[in-house]
Amino acid sequence: MAVVSNKKRGAVASAMLRADDYWAETFGDLRLNDLNYSDLFFQMWLKADMELTKTGLYDFMPGISRRTAVKYVQDLIDRKLLREECAPDDKRVKYISLSSEVRARLERYLDFAYENMRKL
Repeated sequence: MAVVSNKKRGAVASAMLRADDYWAETFGDLRLNDLNYSDLFFQMWLKADMELTKTGLYDFMPGISRRTAVKYVQDLIDRKLLREECAPDDKRVKYISLSSEVRARLERYLDFAYENMRKL
């Protein structure tokens, strides 16, 4: 691993703080300031072409307990921020995906983060 200068480290730290602030700006009105939501949403976005089960989502939030992850995911479903659909062959299996609103906000956030990091 390369050692970088403190100036570059400072630039990275500042960029990360700007990204955190933009997360709060983008998702704060939905009460999703907690960065555990970013873990969940990033993983879901990266795996959007896969069938994600409700129970599988809990592992996407490693910074909190499973019990808390269950509560967070169910709250997002109840608020229609995550879409829940029954599997066609087994109604007990629930597939979960990002709502169009969350997807749009997340992609706006990722665009911001990319532009911010690209300047480093």
